[in-house]
Amino acid sequence: MLAISASARIYPGSTITAKSAIFVAPTNPELDSLLKELDQTIQYRKIYSDRREARISGLKQQLKSSGLLKEKTALSKENTDLSKEKIYNINSKLYQEYQPYQSDSAIKYVNSNLEIANLLKDQSKISESKLQLSALYAIAGMSMDAANILRSLHSDQLTTNLKIGYYQAYKDLYSNLAAYHNVNTGLYRQYNAAYRDSLLQILPKNSRNYNGVYAEKLSSSRKYKAAEKILLDLLAGVKTKNHEYAIWSSALGNVYKNLGNTPLQQKYFALSAISDIQNAIKENTSLQELAISLYETGDLDRSYRYIKCSMEDAIFCNAALRTIVISKIFPIIDVAHQTKAKQQRTQLLILLVLISVLSAGLIAAVIYVIRQMKKVEKSRLELQEVNHLLKTLNQDLQSVNQQLNASNSQLSEANRIKEEYIGNFLDLCSNYINKLEDYRKALNKKATTGSMETLLKMLKSTELMTTELKSLYKNFDDTFLHLYPDFVSAFNKLLVAEERFELKPGELNTELRIYALLRLGIHDSAKIAAFLRCSMSTIYNYRTKVRNKAIVPRENFEDYVKEIGTIAPF
Repeated sequence: MLAISASARIYPGSTITAKSAIFVAPTNPELDSLLKELDQTIQYRKIYSDRREARISGLKQQLKSSGLLKEKTALSKENTDLSKEKIYNINSKLYQEYQPYQSDSAIKYVNSNLEIANLLKDQSKISESKLQLSALYAIAGMSMDAANILRSLHSDQLTTNLKIGYYQAYKDLYSNLAAYHNVNTGLYRQYNAAYRDSLLQILPKNSRNYNGVYAEKLSSSRKYKAAEKILLDLLAGVKTKNHEYAIWSSALGNVYKNLGNTPLQQKYFALSAISDIQNAIKENTSLQELAISLYETGDLDRSYRYIKCSMEDAIFCNAALRTIVISKIFPIIDVAHQTKAKQQRTQLLILLVLISVLSAGLIAAVIYVIRQMKKVEKSRLELQEVNHLLKTLNQDLQSVNQQLNASNSQLSEANRIKEEYIGNFLDLCSNYINKLEDYRKALNKKATTGSMETLLKMLKSTELMTTELKSLYKNFDDTFLHLYPDFVSAFNKLLVAEERFELKPGELNTELRIYALLRLGIHDSAKIAAFLRCSMSTIYNYRTKVRNKAIVPRENFEDYVKEIGTIAPF
């Protein structure tokens, strides 16, 4: 346990007034770079929270997959003391993950450990769990509950390590009470100092914990330079961006705040805030303190973003005391931010009015110039109008010629189709008359010979119709492909590659016959359905299905089909 815990730096009792935002700090490249890094870190804070959540999920999975938990409770009578020990250890790890992140969940696992410790009758674990619970209650604003738990413990019965935690818990409790209560503040500070002195008596001299508590004592005695030296040494001895680094940076920021060194104050609060966010520490005060300092130096935009982010973290963590403090500070910063935004809007409005006036003058000047130019160019425009008229007439003649050429091409193609299909139609009619005569003779022969069953069977059979339909479609395919030999390949080019048709030479399928009829000028779905012996809805579905495969615009697909095989104009 660190002697200067997270709680020790979280509740400094900062205040702010609406008159504070007067001084604007000079440009500081190092600080500007650090604040930009903090802005980027805040943007990615969900990533850091997700990493902590992943660790938490892993620990919870250990409880599920290790076989330690029964269906209803982790403290089943069937669990051995060894199993309870394992559950206790995993719960302790979950407490450590949740303690600076989400106090409600941390309280849940500490209560579970307290129950296990009571079942194990392990006084050391009972005391440890109670100390953890009291610290969490203090963070959550449950000061009376925290004090009751601490009063249930007896320092003379605790081990040295637990006694350190005991004095630390009391010291933090009274520090919080002094920071957040208007009454008995002096008495709370006296108790805080007394427990701090008790802590210094049992901590090993020259240890990091001892030096941290001692620096806190020096700072409370206004010996800021001595406290600064100790904290700088402590900061130099820890890994950058870990939780301890954030704690010493925050403490150093408070020292520089008391010394009135605004740039260094903001620097170390920013370093602490970056470390806290990257470690997903929601229980922190550095960002809040930095927001206040930036407000006082006139950086209202960042101040507003930081205090808003700090409020979100406090609510997420359920750090009630810090939420109360931020709720007092937030409206002041918010009002200043809104006032600045209003001033900017007013300035923008003035600029817009000025620009509008200048624009109006410019428009008037442009109108005058245009009028003068019109007078000068009037004669030239008349000549241009005559030239334009001649060009228009020439274009009209060209257009008429093109239309005539197109009409001639269409007439030529229509004549060719007509000749081909009239000849084909006459052959079909002649063939069908011969086939009907042969069929009549066959029926007459059967009727004459008295073969009524065979006659009925022939009359009921659809074989002739099926055969003739196949013959009709084969004849249609041959004739159409003779007229438009490139129809299938040209049609496929209108479709996406994987949806193109692969057919035998000289053969069409139903979809292509539909579009072949469209190409021949038959647009009535009823006529197409009658020819192909299917329903109109089937024809509609086929047409829609093919259009959906097109690489050209769907609404123009059939227009493209009508152009397949068109004779080029002369």
